[in-house]
Amino acid sequence: MQYKSVKNLIKPLIKGGHKWQSININGDDEQPKFYFSNIQWIILLISCLMLFKLTKGISKDIIGYVMSAFSISVSLFMSLLVSIFDKFENTKFETSSKTETDITRLIQKKNFFKRFISITSYLVVLSILVIVLCSMTYIFNISVRNVEPNTFTIKWLEIDFGLTIKNSIIIGYRIALNYFLLNYLFLTFFITGSAYEYYMSEMDRRKIS
Repeated sequence: MQYKSVKNLIKPLIKGGHKWQSININGDDEQPKFYFSNIQWIILLISCLMLFKLTKGISKDIIGYVMSAFSISVSLFMSLLVSIFDKFENTKFETSSKTETDITRLIQKKNFFKRFISITSYLVVLSILVIVLCSMTYIFNISVRNVEPNTFTIKWLEIDFGLTIKNSIIIGYRIALNYFLLNYLFLTFFITGSAYEYYMSEMDRRKIS
């Protein structure tokens, strides 16, 4: 029962986090054709290329720093979510006696709150996922496993299927960890830039009388 409850809560959160990455404050939806945006496909490519440089993955020392940083980020983002929702609760969205310009601004403000809260909540889940993936490095001692391209062979009779499966799992794990780390940084810059753009536009609209 608890698993289903968590699943029913997390699934729309992740879906909303993906959705609001491509919706601006005017409500215009520009969903990518191939699920990921162009920059996220580039991030995925970089995550794969990193395997050739980091044949043992990210070192345990760096993993430790990452876990500490992401643990702090979870609490910071949770505090930020509470603060932003308080501002939303104190915002009046009545449209009576409002001009079309005022209504447009209210729509933009509401969309900004939805976008900011959706992506920030998604970042919290992403942080927890990164912490879980990093902890696996310690549990399974993954950082000592050296996986290079010459580890694999295309000669059928020389294939060690057990070793191949293990190495494939390690490669998949490292690609996932690299991608989530880089995507986290990208989304953090993205939501920070979006907030700055909206705040500056609101400031510019207020004239000094």
